[in-house]
Amino acid sequence: MDVKEINKDKNVIEREYIFDSNDVKRLEDKAVNSLNRRGYQIEGFRVGKVPKEIYKLRLKDSFYAIYVADEAIREVENNLDKEELKLVIPPVIAEAKFDENGGKVLVELHLEPEIKIDPSQLKLKKAKEDEVLDSYVDMLVDHIIDEHALLEPKETESEEGDLVKVKETILFGEKKLRDAEEREYVLLQDDERDVVKQLYGKKKGDVVEFEKVFEKSEEEKLIYKYVLEVDGVYKRILPTLTDDFVKTLDIEEVETVEQLKDKFRKEGKEIYDKEIADSYKVQIIDQLPSVTEIEVSDKTIQRAVENIIDNLKEEGKYDNYIQSYGSEEKLVEELRSYYLNLLKKDLAVKKISEENDIKVTNEDIKEFAERASIEWGVSPDRAEAIIKQRQDLRNEVIMEIVEEKVAKILQEKAQIEEVSLKK
Repeated sequence: MDVKEINKDKNVIEREYIFDSNDVKRLEDKAVNSLNRRGYQIEGFRVGKVPKEIYKLRLKDSFYAIYVADEAIREVENNLDKEELKLVIPPVIAEAKFDENGGKVLVELHLEPEIKIDPSQLKLKKAKEDEVLDSYVDMLVDHIIDEHALLEPKETESEEGDLVKVKETILFGEKKLRDAEEREYVLLQDDERDVVKQLYGKKKGDVVEFEKVFEKSEEEKLIYKYVLEVDGVYKRILPTLTDDFVKTLDIEEVETVEQLKDKFRKEGKEIYDKEIADSYKVQIIDQLPSVTEIEVSDKTIQRAVENIIDNLKEEGKYDNYIQSYGSEEKLVEELRSYYLNLLKKDLAVKKISEENDIKVTNEDIKEFAERASIEWGVSPDRAEAIIKQRQDLRNEVIMEIVEEKVAKILQEKAQIEEVSLKK
């Protein structure tokens, strides 16, 4: 078997694997052995003992076009496996032609294309730290003051700042979703809930009824009926934030207003740093395709899109996707853009991780499991066990960790703009 490179288009190499007549004889024997192992029955011959010439007579051109060609393709693929090529999609067998005198297999090799990354073009945004922490401290202080409000019953109509206790019933047709459930609402101007708005100006003993309509579709509407029986109206008397008040909270190592605010600020700082790191990672990964240049053949994009479409058809989703995008042309255009961006992102992450020798350790996975356990609703040990048991999930987690580490490297080179929450 001879190998010849016949064409190169950016990252795509076309090779011909040429088989002479001696190669074909060898492939004929392999094809016959394969056919006999499958147990084909031909009258007059024992199963597994059919001679080569009988297969040739019975299968005619198909013997070479299919069975000999299949054996040749296997040999080609085995040789390619030994090369350990870096490919973005599996080798494409573009053509395979054989007869008794010889044949050839035409292969497309879609190598990883060359890329250039310019991290200085990454533009990240973050909320101003002082503003965020000030807001966080104010929120927690307000929460504590609200929690310790004294309630004074009142007979007059409810107004801004009052607490209203109700027995709440919600009906959906004849079905009661809530039945005289005791609930409390604080009347505040910035609370946009319909229930709160309906309770302004009400007194103890009043009954409020209203409907909320949700449009499920143009033809179908869901109607919920609310019945609120006002059990009581209370004026909230809020405590003044003083050192004496703070002492009554019995918080360890906190006795003054300043110490309370410092404690909240430190808590807020931990949350802020984590949220900023998560935000940077998302922004960087989203922007990577736009700051990455790539030399990729249109053949690679076309082949990849064909593979995606084949998978959609196998899953029975292709027609739904066409309907979503309006036409097959728009779907193909979207898939091309999707694949190109995905390729840029994946290759950029790979390049940066290789250049910086990024590794994922067991400790990294353990730390990830601890974070994920809260979202998954399991213990950290159980989350770690799930990751280790499922190879597909483990691969996703490893990729997530690698992207986190890549993002930390790139954020040092990115442009960062502070954004005011007040604007």
